[in-house]
Amino acid sequence: MEILGIAADRFDRALLQGTENLSAAAAAAIETQASRVEPSHLLIALARMDGGLTASLFRRYQLPIEAFCDAIRQQNAAEPAPPIESLTDQTASDATREIFATLRVKADHGVKLDERQLLTETLQRLEPRAAGLLRDYARVELDAWITEASAAPIKPPAVFDSANRVDPGAFSPGARRVLSTMAAEAGGLGRTRVGTILLLQAMAAVPNGLLEQAFLFLQHDLRSIRAQLLAVTGGRTGSAVTEVTLGGETIEVPLRLTLEKAAAFAAGRRDDVIAESDLLAALLDTPGGLAVSFFRDMGVDLDRLLRYATDYYQEPPEQERTPEVCAPPLEEALAELRERVIGQQAVIDQLVPRLELIKRAIARGYRMDDRPRGTFLFCGPSGTGKTMTARALARAVYGSEDDLVMFELGQFNSRESINNFIGAPPGYVGFGEGKLTNELRDNPRRVLLFDEVEKAHQRVFDALLRLLDEGRISDPAGPVRDARDAVIVLTSNLGPADFTATETVWAGAVGGAVPPASVHRSEAKPTTGDDPRSIFEGFFRPEFLNRIDEFVVFASFGLDELRAIALAGLRRQAAALRTQLGVELTWEPDVPDYIARAAVASRPKEAARGVNRCVGDLVPVLLRLLDEADVHGEKVDRVRAALDQGQLSVTVVEAHD
Repeated sequence: MEILGIAADRFDRALLQGTENLSAAAAAAIETQASRVEPSHLLIALARMDGGLTASLFRRYQLPIEAFCDAIRQQNAAEPAPPIESLTDQTASDATREIFATLRVKADHGVKLDERQLLTETLQRLEPRAAGLLRDYARVELDAWITEASAAPIKPPAVFDSANRVDPGAFSPGARRVLSTMAAEAGGLGRTRVGTILLLQAMAAVPNGLLEQAFLFLQHDLRSIRAQLLAVTGGRTGSAVTEVTLGGETIEVPLRLTLEKAAAFAAGRRDDVIAESDLLAALLDTPGGLAVSFFRDMGVDLDRLLRYATDYYQEPPEQERTPEVCAPPLEEALAELRERVIGQQAVIDQLVPRLELIKRAIARGYRMDDRPRGTFLFCGPSGTGKTMTARALARAVYGSEDDLVMFELGQFNSRESINNFIGAPPGYVGFGEGKLTNELRDNPRRVLLFDEVEKAHQRVFDALLRLLDEGRISDPAGPVRDARDAVIVLTSNLGPADFTATETVWAGAVGGAVPPASVHRSEAKPTTGDDPRSIFEGFFRPEFLNRIDEFVVFASFGLDELRAIALAGLRRQAAALRTQLGVELTWEPDVPDYIARAAVASRPKEAARGVNRCVGDLVPVLLRLLDEADVHGEKVDRVRAALDQGQLSVTVVEAHD
């Protein structure tokens, strides 16, 4: 077989496959109503090669190949278009024949004719109208394209490092998300080996990834496709693997070849990193492969899918990564906990031994059982520091307060809410969208805070039971999610009168009057015995209570504790003003006491939250002072909060022009 006088075996196999033995150029001529096969039609054929250099050039200039075709067609609309069946000497234009004459000379000298060879010659002989379209509408620098096409091909990125593991540095941020999801899915499914089907499932599972956006664009039901992938992978298993390392014996041979093929596609685009589109092109490069068969069975147009991937899809930019945070050393973590948890010495005394155990076990990689690292039930009136203490635990155990995820279980109080909690079964709205399961998928090492656990529906409660007992929870989307490295905190406001032997009464709270100094703090003493667990025996089933490591009772705050909270709030506010605005905030010694009393009078049910909100009420006054100073051309250096005739006021102490 010959193509314009050149033996087919002189052409690169990938070039012939991607252009259907260059008959795609003749098809482009018919599509644009041309009378001859011009260089522009060769360019169109090359641009439609999945993962090729030409496609990457069009994508880089955000020029859809179909838009280029339409523009060529409009130019040819008035001209007669005789039928063109194939690329021959009779159907090729003079410029096209010149291209192949040059290529024939190179082939005779032993040069393998690949996409680069053909693209270089095509760009140099592109007809003026087509070249003008590229220059005028896409701002293409043809000389730069020719230089890039004629340059030596770059070496494909190395997929595997010296330890025979997948090297994340060889992949783009979007592709790295796919690999991370693939490892997590394999672990959740109990797989120790990873194949191409799991790569495909991971690409479909990544939120806002290539396949999700492509299926929305192509108007395919993403939930149905994910459900079918679940059926192909065999569904859930009875055990979970904590971590799957992508390398060595973990990667099955077909997947290894697919990743290396993706690297070749990246090199063809003259890129040194593998993108999501390269992974998809590699999966679909085998005509009889699993991915191709799957999509065809689902009615997906593969040409449109790949065209979307190469011409339209833009990977989400890599999010700015905060510097990696390391958990503080044990002594530092305990000191921070004591400093932050104000007015709850009994809580600190109860948490410190358990926190010490968790920290030491994590440091040595020791696991006592398959349950979460720790399970706590925080009980007590609202505003006594339960949520803040959970944040302090996140900082102490994992290094950052951001390592806390809060679930308000009052939102999961209906039978159907289980679909939002762990995800819906295949075929139902919410499939693969469980809030808890997806959080565990993204990061299983964090504090999970379940607020007001008594409000959860029974089905949600049952799901929590397995999480507390086994450290795992089943995801209807397939994998079993692992929570064995998580710390579980549940909170409850149940029966605050049962938590104390003496009920605190705030006198003078009505009408905004400040409560007298005789207000006292009640001691946390369960009335039903020394074990706080006994408080909940009338509310929760024994099997739930048996799964709790520590029942932690938070006592109501007295005036001394609220005064300390007000002082801590003023210090935080002063640090924020100093850091962000360069303004020093000071206060008179009696200000914290006033704020504590005012919070009780105006927000009697909010406790610590009310105090912090009263501290926050200073901010509008401070900002107003700064605005007024700007009007007078002054810069405020220091402000002071003080009592003036029984009212709290903020004044400028120091300023300069």
